Amino acid sequence: MIERIHRFFRYAEEGVCDEVAKTAHGTALVTPTLPLVWQVNAIRAEDPDATAKQLAAEADEVQAAFGHRKCIAHDEKLGARLAPGFEKLGWNVFRVLIMLRRREPDRPAQAPPGGQVSRAVGAAALAAFRREQPFGWQEQAVRQLAEMDARYDRVLAARDFASPPDDPGCACRLYMHDGLGQVDEVGTLMSRRRRGHARAAVAAAADAATADGCSDVLIVTDASDWPQELYRSLGFDEIGATYEFLKLPITSRP
Repeated sequence: MIERIHRFFRYAEEGVCDEVAKTAHGTALVTPTLPLVWQVNAIRAEDPDATAKQLAAEADEVQAAFGHRKCIAHDEKLGARLAPGFEKLGWNVFRVLIMLRRREPDRPAQAPPGGQVSRAVGAAALAAFRREQPFGWQEQAVRQLAEMDARYDRVLAARDFASPPDDPGCACRLYMHDGLGQVDEVGTLMSRRRRGHARAAVAAAADAATADGCSDVLIVTDASDWPQELYRSLGFDEIGATYEFLKLPITSRP
């Protein structure tokens, strides 16, 4: 199952990037047209013997024109081994849980309702959420994230869900490929939190994936943050993890 999910991740990552190239220790994902979107400008670590120092040097070379350095490791064991080295180098380390929907929710769905919305409504809701985030003051970053979403639309079967559908307090996206569904980009406006909107939107997206024939539905979330508890209450269980390594800010150069 994990390898199937890794294939899904690789397919999506490589499909949205401007350039994909092998490096000494992995694969470079490079998208100069979206320099503020870290997800599409990263080194995917694949060499089981690579060190954090080697990957950091590789990132310095490949990402020299960007204001960040990022490496990712799909393999949990590799990521766990690299984590202390990246921490020593001053990078931020994130363990990202892979959670698979295996059970019924712990309680029946309640108001407010969640449902599918148009791409325009979903995009507007996600943009509003992103403007509230630490990067939100930078309007250019919000626009580039919207372009990333549009690229995913072309690579994966993508649909937007919100709660409530006519006045979204929370929105999320459902990506589907080869019988696998991923609920992603979950964002709730600060003024609308703790009202059940995220629960309703995520549940609606996951139910739609199953109804459309996805044999498995997953969601990913930061292992150090609280949303994992919400996802557990919706029937998602941890089955593994990936690692992300990020260094900010870097003075960029042409």
